[in-house]
Amino acid sequence: MAFIDASGNMDRQGCRVFLILTHSCAGGVPLGIFITTNESTETVTQALELYNSLLDETSYFGRGAALGPAVFITDDRASERQALRNDYPDATLLLCVFHLLQAFWRFLWDSKNAVRKEHRPVLISLLKEMVYADTIEKT
Repeated sequence: MAFIDASGNMDRQGCRVFLILTHSCAGGVPLGIFITTNESTETVTQALELYNSLLDETSYFGRGAALGPAVFITDDRASERQALRNDYPDATLLLCVFHLLQAFWRFLWDSKNAVRKEHRPVLISLLKEMVYADTIEKT
């Protein structure tokens, strides 16, 4: 399992910094980093291809660079997710819980969606119950 996320606007050129991490008992362990000038699908796909060229068949717990991680956890950025599909077609892409809840919270507060203020806490609580449920019955 790998996590990928980008940050940007840290310099005058608006470059994006992508971190690829995996989990461990000590927390997140960096697997790689790359810097791009934009977040287009084409640019991220090429960056991932360059990154993969540095790896051998022992990478990703013996899956190798061609297969890559079995699972990626990402935010909902379409260009990033498409680039991962391009380079790792067999990988399962999951949405990060933090980004899922953040997007829903923003939806609730966006006035164009006309969600009543008193309904917002209830709705976010219901989503959290579903997201963190450990059985189907609890959803």
